[in-house]
Amino acid sequence: MGKFSGCLLACDIDGTLISGELLPQRNIEKIKHFVSEGGAFSLATGRTVAALSMITSKIDNIAPSVLSNGCVIYDFKKSAPIVQKCLPAESLYGMVKSAIEKCGIGIEMHSADRILVPSRSAASDLHESYELMTADFVSLEEACRYDINKIIYFVEEESQYELLEELAREYDSKCTFYRTCTFVEGVKQNYYEQLPKGVSKAPALAELCKILGIKKGGYFAIGDYYNDLPMLKAADISAVPEEAPEDVKKAADITVGTASGGAVADFIEYLEGIF
Repeated sequence: MGKFSGCLLACDIDGTLISGELLPQRNIEKIKHFVSEGGAFSLATGRTVAALSMITSKIDNIAPSVLSNGCVIYDFKKSAPIVQKCLPAESLYGMVKSAIEKCGIGIEMHSADRILVPSRSAASDLHESYELMTADFVSLEEACRYDINKIIYFVEEESQYELLEELAREYDSKCTFYRTCTFVEGVKQNYYEQLPKGVSKAPALAELCKILGIKKGGYFAIGDYYNDLPMLKAADISAVPEEAPEDVKKAADITVGTASGGAVADFIEYLEGIF
């Protein structure tokens, strides 16, 4: 029994656990210590399992984790999803087809541990390279035969956001759509993401806490962006890296250092001081 027995640390990846392609050694060492003290360390990310090799190759004993923005709870030891939520079949073909025809943008369709790409672009190729993913380039018809958890549309100009939002209103009332972004080599990359309605990191983490038997007061979370707000608010103790937007910082209990300097390590050190 260690000081973190019965505790869960849910950790966002991009801009939190890593900065660009850098995973600070301090984070690796402190996560190892957290786990050695009985804690469960889980990822809480928009990434799919196919985009996690850089993390899983360096961090051992990752507990079941929330992937694809809450669509999947994945067990790394069994190499299989525990829970999986999918987009309604009728929500797939029409909007994706129209987005390809009217915008000509890259699109990824995520199915558990597979990445299906019915439309490529420089932005989607960069995303696959940055996240070290292997994608399957298939027709839209073939992609729609799979259970799809999440769709990413790679936006290259503001007018495409407006057109995608028009298509979302036209084609779908059973999904949730988000504007998201990340920075790759200092350049902002804009995405429009489609998820099953009601899905986010927060309810998936609440379900994970029950699966893992997390004790009252033992749920911790750290993240850096607006899609992390619900989990930051739901956690017993939450943190944000120094670079997080000011209104995201207001939702957390503490602000730690930069992602590149080891924000997750800073948070674990803070938790050690109060447990």
